[in-house]
Amino acid sequence: MDPQEITEELEHPGARNLLDSATLLRLAYNGSDGFPRVIPIGFYWNGNQIVVCTAATAPKVEALSSRPSVAIARTVGPDQQPVCHEEKWATMTS
Repeated sequence: MDPQEITEELEHPGARNLLDSATLLRLAYNGSDGFPRVIPIGFYWNGNQIVVCTAATAPKVEALSSRPSVAIARTVGPDQQPVCHEEKWATMTS
């Protein structure tokens, strides 16, 4: 997805509602060994961007530096079931 497509997705009313109500995302990416990973990660929605933070030494930092394509799903409800607004790949930026 290019930056304009990402912005359009995030501005969709359904996406904004999901982002405003969630506290945990599932982040899918390719690990340094080439195998896919899906991890729970906390995030902050600043109204324009999804912000995730992690330790600089976390294995995902190296993997995302070389392969920044990701997919996300937010989790909802008491059992934290994942819900995808749309399954699309985006690129993380630092």
